[in-house]
Amino acid sequence: MKDFKVYGVTGGAGTGKSEVMKMLRDEFGAFVIISDDLARSLTLKGGASYDLIVDHFGRQILGPDGEIDRKRLAEAVFHNKKELEALNSMTHPYVRKEIERLIKEAAASGKYSFAALESAILLDCGYEDICDEFWYVYTDPAIRRERMKVTRGYSDEKVDAVMKNQRPDEYFTQKCRFVIENNTSLDHVRLQLKKKLG
Repeated sequence: MKDFKVYGVTGGAGTGKSEVMKMLRDEFGAFVIISDDLARSLTLKGGASYDLIVDHFGRQILGPDGEIDRKRLAEAVFHNKKELEALNSMTHPYVRKEIERLIKEAAASGKYSFAALESAILLDCGYEDICDEFWYVYTDPAIRRERMKVTRGYSDEKVDAVMKNQRPDEYFTQKCRFVIENNTSLDHVRLQLKKKLG
């Protein structure tokens, strides 16, 4: 258990973090945690964040099934820094607690030599005490734009808004020990990970 490592994987929208995480899980045997998926599960009915969010934002963010409509919630916080901070305070502490529990469980199981934790905001949320190292998935901005348009169906305006809201590459490269360059092929990503993980 003492050799168990936790690598925090981060990067902006359209960099291909999901593909990297899939590869780490399927080919390198990582215990993978996707913080967005955890946050989503905690905002479902009965989840730790559900009542807090509904009490704060009101029932107009609910869909017909009584679950939080993620699109409505996103609209409520998209151009409102104060509301986004409020939402983060209702989700992040619970996500962190769940991440700590899952990592402890994975380390104790003896089935994994490392965990890979993916989050776009790892560096902003004080995960230094959880992660042994931070990794950054870098992709050229033009490729990221194209990916968001093709895989997410985003318009140019939506892509502009997303990119504008994200930190510059230098911020990540200064803080991350390992940069995974994802401009060409998954084979190229695979080679970089093999070199890193041995």
